[in-house]
Amino acid sequence: QIVVAQQALSKVTTSPDLRRKISQICSELNVDGLRGDIVTNRAARAFCAFDGRTEVTDEDVKKVVTLCLRHRLRKDVLDTMDNGDKVMGVYEKVFDA
Repeated sequence: QIVVAQQALSKVTTSPDLRRKISQICSELNVDGLRGDIVTNRAARAFCAFDGRTEVTDEDVKKVVTLCLRHRLRKDVLDTMDNGDKVMGVYEKVFDA
């Protein structure tokens, strides 16, 4: 299934609206730089390909966004890592879930 997903990855697309929403999530979480956006977009595409589809959905983003962003929220090394609630809260706000 992984090999099939790798081969299909080039056919997977993400709508401009979905990419904007991912960027909005990163912006509202004050994620530094573009890596959060890039990683979340790539992970959503990979998840979509693994699931055998060619168009990324809101649900694909929901499945990967916490994994991609929660460790990027810490500004101070002594801060504790968010358990994902903050990321999910912003996701739900942006996607009106």
